[in-house]
Amino acid sequence: MTQADPRSLLDALAGRSREIRTPCGGGSMMWRAWGERDNSAPPLVLLHGGFGSWKHWVRNIPAFEDEMQLIAADLPGCGESAMPDSPYDADSLAAIVSDGLDRVVPDGQPFDLVSFSFGGVISGLIAQRQAARLRSLTIVGTPILGLINSGPATELVPVPRDLTPEEAAPLYRGNLEKLMVLHPASVDDLAMTLHMDNMAQARLRSRRIAWTHPVAADLPGTSCALNFIFGAGDITLDPGIEGIRAHVAEHHPDAGFEVIPDAGHWVQYEAADRFNAILRECLV
Repeated sequence: MTQADPRSLLDALAGRSREIRTPCGGGSMMWRAWGERDNSAPPLVLLHGGFGSWKHWVRNIPAFEDEMQLIAADLPGCGESAMPDSPYDADSLAAIVSDGLDRVVPDGQPFDLVSFSFGGVISGLIAQRQAARLRSLTIVGTPILGLINSGPATELVPVPRDLTPEEAAPLYRGNLEKLMVLHPASVDDLAMTLHMDNMAQARLRSRRIAWTHPVAADLPGTSCALNFIFGAGDITLDPGIEGIRAHVAEHHPDAGFEVIPDAGHWVQYEAADRFNAILRECLV
């Protein structure tokens, strides 16, 4: 097994992190931190997408872990985090994450927040709760005005839990190709390995919240700097990117807005080098 093997890469990245647990439902929420605690740069917090985990950021963490303290969550009911108490909604999930941030980034320390897809759905509420110290919120691939209700993004194939990994793999690959990337070749061995890990652990039913809670309504209540990053081929957005661009220009004229060509919804994976460069500029 070489270091380039996906499992070795994921294990090595996890092995370099510090595990932090905060209350969540009847158990705990898992956070992983990389980099030095006393780094002069503000911590950077990462929230993943629906049915995901910290592994959604596998191609971004190595680019920043030597520059700042980097903190990636497993959202409630995802990855290694416990389920939230029922019933749960955007507000209750945001409260769990915000309370966790008070412990993970203590003493009123300023920080930056980057949220992908479903993580972005609850990030406006988190930004309101953390207004006193949140420097910036960068929303990545989140359909801020609502999810599209037709097309490939709505045609995902259910994967029965009783399938073997070998039987499930082609179904998972097809869903990734439909929803997450622009180019099917982007679904490489690493993407498949981490996606199957994520799906084996995911219990939170995030899609119903994303349907009923567009984040755009929460953003006028934020006071931090705002940035938006999308892949040009993101098929989850309703209306498309130009409709979202027009909304942001009208309601958040000072916000950064970047569209990365030749990439889909999971833009920070499919176009990692370009994404990392843009994110670094957002954090200045």
